[in-house]
This record gives sequence, structure tokens and C-alpha cells, in this order.
Amino acid sequence: MRTNNKRFRSVIISCCALLLVSGCASTMPEPQTAPSDVLNTEAATTYHYLLFEEATRNNNYSSADEALSKLLTLSPPPAIYIEATNFYLRNNKTKTGRKVAAQGTKAFPDNFQLVLLKAESYRLESKLEDAVSVVKDYLETHPQSDDAYRAIGLLYFDSGKFPEAVDAFRESPEHARSPITRLYLAKALTQLKKYDDAEKELIAATEANSSMLEAWSDLARLYELKQDYVLAEQAYEQLITADTSNEISWLRLINLNLKLNHPAKALELVEIGPASDEFTLEAATIFISEGFYKEAKNMLEPFAEAKKPVEVFFHLALIAFEYEKDLNKALALLNNIPQDNPTWTKSLEFRSRLMYELGKTSEAINLVQAARERDPRSRFILELETELLMAAKRPQDALKTINSALKVWPKDQELMFTKGSIFHSIGDQKQALEIMEEIISNDPEYFKALNFVGYTLAEMGQDLDRALVLVKTAATLAPGQPYILDSLAWVYYLRQDYKNAWTYITQAVTLGTNDPTIWEHYADIAKQRGNKTEARKGYQRALNGHSNPARIKQKLKDL
Repeated sequence: MRTNNKRFRSVIISCCALLLVSGCASTMPEPQTAPSDVLNTEAATTYHYLLFEEATRNNNYSSADEALSKLLTLSPPPAIYIEATNFYLRNNKTKTGRKVAAQGTKAFPDNFQLVLLKAESYRLESKLEDAVSVVKDYLETHPQSDDAYRAIGLLYFDSGKFPEAVDAFRESPEHARSPITRLYLAKALTQLKKYDDAEKELIAATEANSSMLEAWSDLARLYELKQDYVLAEQAYEQLITADTSNEISWLRLINLNLKLNHPAKALELVEIGPASDEFTLEAATIFISEGFYKEAKNMLEPFAEAKKPVEVFFHLALIAFEYEKDLNKALALLNNIPQDNPTWTKSLEFRSRLMYELGKTSEAINLVQAARERDPRSRFILELETELLMAAKRPQDALKTINSALKVWPKDQELMFTKGSIFHSIGDQKQALEIMEEIISNDPEYFKALNFVGYTLAEMGQDLDRALVLVKTAATLAPGQPYILDSLAWVYYLRQDYKNAWTYITQAVTLGTNDPTIWEHYADIAKQRGNKTEARKGYQRALNGHSNPARIKQKLKDL
């Protein structure tokens, strides 16, 4: 039992000794002299607590409940109420737990832990405001309690109600506001993107408690969000000074130095940081992600010589591909990864793409198909095979593969969408539309199908009103997608609403795209609006990779 009541502990020890001498409680002889009422109460409290402990060890709920029922009639100390409430809450008896906590707070109105447990009983029933009300009642008699204000703030914070959490944390008087309250206030402010206010609270928390590592960590990440990498670096340095074994802080500090283009200092941090292979390998991946391939290669080569861990070959293959532009070397490195290694499946995609880039598409397909024979229910492998077959212009074979996947996952919307796209690629628009309509019927918010049907109807000149509703819905569900914005622009264009068409097509290209169809639409809309300069720009961009360059050249000629 967790209690600070020394007197209660001494009674337990005395009672245990008595029980050992007598053999068991039921055979204890009657005392020859009448003990005091206090001793009888304390002995009975101890006895029933021991019964409760034994019952909980044996997972005997009914016996534990019976022991607690008797304990709670004996005016026990707060620790018993706390343990009893926790017991009932753990066993999903929230109403019983709440009654016990209420009984405890009546007996010990200043015990805040009992108040929290009563509030927790409401929170477990998703009764947030009732939980908050319990703590507010406590505040009426304890108006300066920072703990209580923090508790209310945390109730709101954990429920995702960040504005209410901020208000509650700020109710705690400034002079009494503890570093931990400031920490959580800062967390809530960060969620609301009020970074400057959050920074002030975190600085105050670290000034009040310089060893508060979580506050330093949050401050460092906040500076990263604000892109103030110099101050973020200083905060991480505080962290690693206080806790040299914290690998995450070391890695974040390494990453920051690379963002600041300080690879030499980042390498120094790797050298003096935690002495573990896992740390060095993780650091190497950060160097790769930031584009410092040469340094990463030097860090990884000793592992490759030892041929462990095997994952190192994946990272070196990535360097060979991205930095050295040596596809054959990358492929050879990946061949070092055995099939029983967890990295093998991830490397399978990399290997197949390398083969495709090297013009070995058939070999890539054979590799993936062999993998499917070993693992016929791997969705990843099935989708990869479908993608390669489509790249090899074998849509009928791709259709067979996707149908195999649909036998395993018959209602999977993503697989259904892929199947519809394959029919579209072979010119069977009727079948493609039927599949996409079925997807929308099953899931009215599947934005890719909404966009497909809307754009296709518009292209076919059918039901432009519905087409507009579909693509607008898709754009709402998936904002910032250039291809959906392009669809929306094109539907407006076909409806001869050139103002809206121009608004959305410029949004699409501003987001960044090399899609030749989008640039052709951009040029067509610009031409319709009389902007020949932008039209020429669009057609020239569309020439790069367009399936019908002759048509684009003719459009340029006609300007």
C-alpha cells in the first residue's frame, strides 16, 4: 500500500507479527484485557487491508470488494480511500469509485489526490464538464491552488480543447504558477500556434527550474518550428549537457547543425555522442536526408565491411543512387540483403525501380512475382507488381494482379480505384466509370474517385453541374492537390467560366507541378483569356513529357 502515514504502517507491521504468532486471524484467542477502541479500529483496519491485498493478488474481485466495504466503515486514512478509488476505477466500476472518492473528500477536504480521482471518474465516462466542476468546487476553498488550475487545464488539454486549456492554466496566479503549469500552458499555446507566448512560458519554466528537461526539449522544438535554428541549437545543448545519454537530443542537435550547413560540427557531435552503433547509424541517415552523402558514406562503410547490421547496405545503395548516380552499384549493394531480413521487403521496391531505370523491366517484374509466390497475401508486393506491369504497358496482366488482390480484400477502395484506373488506361471508360461510381456509392468522401468521375464527365461533356459538385467536394476533402485543382479549373473552363478557371489553374501550377496535362490546361485557359505570353509559357512547359507533343506544337503555332 502506498501511504505516508507512519502510524498506519506501524500498525500493519504489528498486526502481521500478531498474525504470524497466532497462525491465522480466525483462530486468534480472545484478549484477556480489553484493548482501547483506537487499537481495535486500527487492528481491524490493518486486518481488512491485508485481506484486500491478498484478494487483489489473487484477482479475486468479490473478496477485495468485501474487504474494502468493511475498511471504509472504519474511518481509514486518506491512503485507503485513494487505493480503494483506484481499485474500482481500474475495474471499470466508475460510479462506485466516484462514491468512494466523494466519501474520502468529505472526510479529508484538503486531500487534492482524492479530488483528482473523483474528477477522473467523470473523465472516464467522457463527462468533461462534470470533471472540471469537481476541481472548481475544490478551488472555492483553495483559490490559490496551482495544482487545481493545472488539473482543469489538463482535462481540457487531453480533450483537445486547447483554448479552454490556455484559459484554465492562466487562471493560476502568476506568482504561484509552477514550472510544470507553465510547461503545459506552453504546450497548449503551441497547439494554437501562439509560438511567442509559448516561448515566454517555457523560458520562465526553465529559469525557475533549469533541470526541467521536458521544458528545454519543448523550447528547442518550438525554436525549430519558428525556424530559429541557432536558439534551438542552444536549447538542445542544454539538454545533452543535463542528460548525455539522451540520443534523441543528440540527433536533433546533429540535424540542426546540418540545416545550418555545419557538417564539421555535426560530425564532431557524432564522435562525442552516445557510443552505440544504433546512434551512429541513425546519425548517418540524418546526413543522408540532409544531402551530406559523402560524410554519411564514411560513417557507414565500417559497418559494411563487418556486414552488419544488414540495413547498412540499404543506406549505401541510396547514396550510390542519389549521390554517385551509379545504379548498378546500388543494385549490387541491395543484393547483400537476405530475404529473411526485415529490410528486404523495403529493398524489394528499391531494387525493382532500379531495374526499371536500367531498362530491366521484365527482370524487375520477375523479381516481384517471385516475391509474391513466397508471400501471396502481401498487399505491398501485389501493388508493386501492378505498378510495374502498367509501366511495362501490360495492362491486362496488371488487371489480373489487381483482381488477385481484390479476392483477398474485396471491398478495398484503393484497390478498386486502381482497377478503375487500369480500365481507363485501356480506353474502357464505361467500365472505369462504373467502378468509380461504385466507390463513391460505398464511400462518398473518397476524393480520388470523386475527382475522377467529375473530370471524366466534364471531358465527355456530360452533366457539367454534377461534375462541378464532385470536383469541388474532392478539392474540399483534399486541399492543395494540384491535380484536383486542375480538374476544378477544367470543369469551370468547359462551363465557360474562365475567371474561376484561371483562379484554380494558377493555384495548381503555383503549388508546383511538372504534369504536362496541367500545363496544357494552363495554356488553353490563358489563351482563352487573351494572355498569349502565359499561354506560350504553358505550352512550352507541356511539351516536356506530353503524350501528344505534335498537338502542343500545333497549339504553339496557332498562337
